[in-house]
Amino acid sequence: MHPVRLVEAWTILTRWLAPRRMLWRGLAVAALGLAIAVGAGGYLVQQRDAALRDAGREMQNLALVVANWVESDFRTIELLQVGVAEWARAERIDTPQAFRARLGSREVHEALRGRIAALPRVRRLFLADSEGSVVATSSAWPPETASVVQRPYYQALRDDPARQSFLSAPLLSQADGRWNIYASRRISAPDGQFLGLVVAAIELAYFEESFSHLELGPQSAVTLYREDGTLLVRHPWIEERIGSIIADNEQLRRFLARSSGDTLRRESPLDGIDRVIGARRLQGMPLYLVVARGTEEVLLPWRQEAGRLGLAVLLVEGLLAGGVLLVGRQERQRRAVQQLRAAQAEAQARIELAEARARAARALEHEAALEAVFANGTAGLAEVEIASGRFVRVNRRYCAITGRSEAELLGGLGPADVLHPAERAQVGQRLRTLAAAGSNWETELRYLRPDGGVVWARLSVSVSARDAAGQAVRCMAIVEDVTEAREATERLRASEALLRLGMEVGHIGTFRHDFVTGLVQCSPEARAMCGLPPGEAPLSVEEWWSPILPDDREQLQMLLDSPAAREALDAVISYRIRHLGDGSLRHFEVRVRPEFDAAGRPLTALGVIIDVTASREATALQRLSLQAGRIGTFRHDFVTGLVECSPEARAMVGLPQQPGPLTTEQWWAPILPEDRERLRESIAASTAAGVTDASSTYRIHHPVDGSLRHFESRTRREYGPDGRPLRALGVVIDVTERREAEAHIAHLAHHDILTGLPNRGLFRERLDRALARARRGRGCAVQLIDLDRFKEVNDTLGHPVGDALLRAVTERLRAVLRETDTLARLGGDEFAVIETDVDLPQDATALARRIIEAIGQPFEVDGHQVCIGASVGIAVAPSDGLEPDALIKGADMALYRAKADGRGCWRFFEPEMDARMQLRRALEMDLRRAVAAREFEVFYQPIVDVRSRQVSGLEALLRWRHPERGLVPPDSFIPLAEEIGLIVPLGEWVMHRACAEATTWPGTPKVAVNLSPAQFGHRGLVGAVASALAETGLDPARLELEITETVMLQDTQATMATLQQLKGLGVRIAMDDFGTGYSSLSYLQRFPFDKVKIDRAFTRDLERSRQSNAIVRAVTGLCTGLDMTTTAEGVETEGQFQVLLHEGCGEAQGYLFSKPLPAGEIPALLQRLEHAAAAEAIAP
Repeated sequence: MHPVRLVEAWTILTRWLAPRRMLWRGLAVAALGLAIAVGAGGYLVQQRDAALRDAGREMQNLALVVANWVESDFRTIELLQVGVAEWARAERIDTPQAFRARLGSREVHEALRGRIAALPRVRRLFLADSEGSVVATSSAWPPETASVVQRPYYQALRDDPARQSFLSAPLLSQADGRWNIYASRRISAPDGQFLGLVVAAIELAYFEESFSHLELGPQSAVTLYREDGTLLVRHPWIEERIGSIIADNEQLRRFLARSSGDTLRRESPLDGIDRVIGARRLQGMPLYLVVARGTEEVLLPWRQEAGRLGLAVLLVEGLLAGGVLLVGRQERQRRAVQQLRAAQAEAQARIELAEARARAARALEHEAALEAVFANGTAGLAEVEIASGRFVRVNRRYCAITGRSEAELLGGLGPADVLHPAERAQVGQRLRTLAAAGSNWETELRYLRPDGGVVWARLSVSVSARDAAGQAVRCMAIVEDVTEAREATERLRASEALLRLGMEVGHIGTFRHDFVTGLVQCSPEARAMCGLPPGEAPLSVEEWWSPILPDDREQLQMLLDSPAAREALDAVISYRIRHLGDGSLRHFEVRVRPEFDAAGRPLTALGVIIDVTASREATALQRLSLQAGRIGTFRHDFVTGLVECSPEARAMVGLPQQPGPLTTEQWWAPILPEDRERLRESIAASTAAGVTDASSTYRIHHPVDGSLRHFESRTRREYGPDGRPLRALGVVIDVTERREAEAHIAHLAHHDILTGLPNRGLFRERLDRALARARRGRGCAVQLIDLDRFKEVNDTLGHPVGDALLRAVTERLRAVLRETDTLARLGGDEFAVIETDVDLPQDATALARRIIEAIGQPFEVDGHQVCIGASVGIAVAPSDGLEPDALIKGADMALYRAKADGRGCWRFFEPEMDARMQLRRALEMDLRRAVAAREFEVFYQPIVDVRSRQVSGLEALLRWRHPERGLVPPDSFIPLAEEIGLIVPLGEWVMHRACAEATTWPGTPKVAVNLSPAQFGHRGLVGAVASALAETGLDPARLELEITETVMLQDTQATMATLQQLKGLGVRIAMDDFGTGYSSLSYLQRFPFDKVKIDRAFTRDLERSRQSNAIVRAVTGLCTGLDMTTTAEGVETEGQFQVLLHEGCGEAQGYLFSKPLPAGEIPALLQRLEHAAAAEAIAP
């Protein structure tokens, strides 16, 4: 073929293939992009499934762990119940009667209580017999009468011998509103007979709190079901669904079968949240545990990763598409170049024509776009010819801003014609600057509309056209309406001005009264000042005025109703209020600024209220002070030398009341000569120096009563042009009482008022000085002294006698001290001594002995002979410390030890005392808490008639049941209760309780109640006994009050009078612990006791000691002669009882008959002792 033909054919083929290569290339890139998208989608689906599977495995693992923990708790409870059942079997309890009799004791109660002590989830553990009656419980003794016959767990275990345990549905406690489930176990006899069951009450809140510690997310849930689908526990807690059946048993089994394999998702029937779930059945228990986590929380990381991957895929797809387009463009350009080269000459003209047409089209499009933007812009646009200052063109928005039509503006007007007059000069100057420099500028200015309205606008001006020389010809202005913003700013400034007005007058409140609606809007400060409740809602006028006093409210209403007040621009009103919160009277000052409409009618009132109570009270107090403070005034004329003074001033200094001024010599005549000369020199020096304000003090001998008075003078002087003094205005103040009071206060600040001894403050100062010497090798000792039996003297003889006794003690202590020692009274009956020059601890012994001996001697006080004692605690420096607090603390602990060791002795500080003191303080805190928590009980021990063995009475004994230590021995807390003042309320409670419970006993046995010395010394004792008898209805003859010989030690008329008053109530009086005191026989002579109780110290040795026999025989014979009953305490053996019977003792008390028992066991005890006495009576 001809070469030319080949070239033409190749050219035709190339032209035919060129566009198709582009198509194939696009298809290839599209296929690649689709593959990338599909791959990314598949990856995300795979990752989503993996996230769900991982969450499912996590929930399964967590369900396994939590199920094991819950299973362990229930296993522990099960083992506890099995242990109780095995224990019953080991005790050979094989009949229902044996079950009730042997498991209904207090020992079983203590055992049950001890078994659950370490199980906080078990609220209580109890035993029920075959008839469903509760026979023992860990929560209380004796157990309350209760039956579980109607409970499902009792019926299930009673009716099904093959069933050994049962777990109940949740039950809501009526006592405290808590949810419990009851795990019960059958207790059977060896032959299978149903004996009863042991039941554990398990608190569900324990498991819910434990589940809450699993931090899985806000949508997570942990749920415990019973095998029948009953909801037991769930976190988060849903109160109304507890105990409801969520799913039946078959649904739960299918659910567990599914959850044991792959991931399980489902929507919760409780709250509708879709969750990933793991579940486990508790091994060998009718329980299922479900742990679930919200699907949204599980897939949150996957969604974040999907978002990032999606963005990456889109970016890759975009890059591929851009690459295809770029390659296509390059291909087209290459073909165009080839075509141009082939027909350059032919296409040149066409290209130039096309380019010209394109430029023209673009220019038209650009111009049209600019015209559209110009005409329809949201901002006002105006083009101005700089030379003529006239508008060239404007848009619709500019016409709206200026309030003029386009024809008006283009008809020859310029910017100066539409601007506010105040803005025209500024704009003209700016246009000239723009023409010269050609720079842009911005400002805010005002337009004046034809209707008189003013529009604020933000103006931005720039050059829009230049001539050939580059000079600015036209400028374009962009105008934005900012009127609303400026008005908002002005309103803010007005509000700030109101706030500044309030701040100028102090701590105030603001309010706004709307006269149209009648509502008042007030600030939180205004509400608080009036005591109104907080809030933002407006108040009615009645609510706003409610705190105002009625009289002031009427005057305020009259004032506001007057036309003058309504038209006033500013009004100041004063009134008083009664604060609605604390009820205090307060003075308010109100400043109001009303706003009026065009007709002059008030619309609103803005105001502030100012609490001027302090200033009003200060003014009143100032006036009162001037009237009552003995203040006089005077005026001294330096030119004439005359002094004019007020009548008060004349009377104060003793000058005659006569008219006319005084001379300087007359005015100064009463002043002491030495003070007069000092005063003359002071005045001369201050006037020479031109001092305006001066003050001075001086003394006078009052001419009338001759007393020495102290005065203070304060003056203000005026000077002439030449510097010479003209006159002085002043006041004279009688400060005599103040000076005397200051001296007295200075003494009282360091001394005790009653005894004149140094007080605690001065004692510390002198102790600091003594310890400073001790650091240099000169030792000292601190001795704290506490008066024994002083409180009894104070209570029985009265405080005046107690005060006189303290003064007498002070004199004796001073007599045994050296001059270098310091004696101080620290308060009450506590004294302290600082003994100096103590080299060894033993050096302080001599002084302590003298102190105890001196105080131990009888005192004669106001006709009464008083016997007291002293206990001394000693701490020595430097061996016991060199700090004041440490030394005082050590002496205090030593004093406590001395009192504990029997009083009337001294003890030195020892380091181990601190530990004992800490234990005592802990016991004291427990004791105070026990009184508030009602942890005390009253036990009773029978008193038996020796001849008939019949119970004649019972003694009430206080017991403390500590929540951790059980029953606390009385001798561990009774002395402490007496010391800290708790024994009086405790004793009154015991008496009232004993009287009340005695009324429930069969027959008429007496009840004996002990009275401590502190109770007996209390003034309300007789009233407390009478009140207990009246409120309980107990026959007074059945009440015996036992007192110890300690009560009789203070043999005073008050003691005997109290005993006579008690006897007058009809009660019996017994002397307890007879024979252990100092002069027991004399007490029997002074007061006719009804009974004498022989101390157990004599009863204990009756079978072995002839001396004890003789003492019992003597006391019995003595009391028989005095018509008194004798009761022997501590009888524990039959041999002791037979000796008492032989010796003629009337009554016996002790463990031979019964140990002290709680009130609930007393009726059975009385019945048992009655049967025993009857059997003894008929025995051969």
